[in-house]
Amino acid sequence: MARATQAQWAERVERWRASGLTAHAFARKHRLSESSLRWWKWRLQEIASQVAIVPKAGAAKSVEQLSPLTFVEVTAPRTSEAFEVVLVSGVAVKVPTEFEPAALGRLLDVLERRR
Repeated sequence: MARATQAQWAERVERWRASGLTAHAFARKHRLSESSLRWWKWRLQEIASQVAIVPKAGAAKSVEQLSPLTFVEVTAPRTSEAFEVVLVSGVAVKVPTEFEPAALGRLLDVLERRR
């Protein structure tokens, strides 16, 4: 028997979710491995959470509307290196070239208060 593809497992997981059955009942009914069904549910969620969603102009899809197999535009990584901030306390924070200044400011405030 040929191995199922990621797309086939995504379809199976979607049918399982829509069925309202437990993993055990769905797997038994469709002669699937319950552990494989659960693993693919987890794996597809991991894939979906790791995908950087960059909507094209005019696209108004929310994260809830995206399936784990949605294709997204990914930009090329920048070649410049990250930098490091070393506080007086000796705590070092590595900062990637692409960062949100407000978030970095909040992090530094928290770290300074811990001194």
